[in-house]
Amino acid sequence: MRWQEFVDGYDWKARLIPTGILLLPLFCTVYFFFPGLLASPLQLAGSSLVLFALIYLASMFFRDRGVRYGRQFWDKRGGLPSTRFCRIRDSHLSSDQKNRIQLAILQKFGIRLLSLEEECESPLTADRKIIDAFREVKEFLRGCDGCGLVDKHGAEYGFVRNLSGSKMIFVVEAITGFIVCGFKGKWPHWNLNGGCLANVVLLLFWIPFA
Repeated sequence: MRWQEFVDGYDWKARLIPTGILLLPLFCTVYFFFPGLLASPLQLAGSSLVLFALIYLASMFFRDRGVRYGRQFWDKRGGLPSTRFCRIRDSHLSSDQKNRIQLAILQKFGIRLLSLEEECESPLTADRKIIDAFREVKEFLRGCDGCGLVDKHGAEYGFVRNLSGSKMIFVVEAITGFIVCGFKGKWPHWNLNGGCLANVVLLLFWIPFA
């Protein structure tokens, strides 16, 4: 099995990199307590393997949180942009554009989107048809050559969504690491040291982005 079949470009951008960012305070704290993990090539190789396995496993958890966050985020704003813009009653796109979209979807995928009157009578049904049509369009574009922009947009959206869904986990890790590192070698007394400062720096950088 090729490496690309196991982890592709989307996985790196939308799942593994956000997970690595979200686990930075944890890695910093562990390294502060066990700096010898990187002392020899054998330990470095073993640590790297365990690290990648941890990131891959954690990425599934963070993706699930990201999906939940994204669903709540868009529900509060009236639905996904792709759904809102295709509603006849929405004014973001012109009537001519929406007519062309409806005709193209009907001809290509056999899905008839509802008219303005039908949409007003059954808004949930109208949204369901738009969502189904948009899903068909995405799958069609993924099978076409030169759809890099679609993949790039999907990876960028997944990156931000997964980070946003777990942003408080980063904060909890940094605060916990700040407290725990202070007890290294001084238990039961706490003192400010390099591990504490590293977690503070990470937290200060994270707050404006979060």
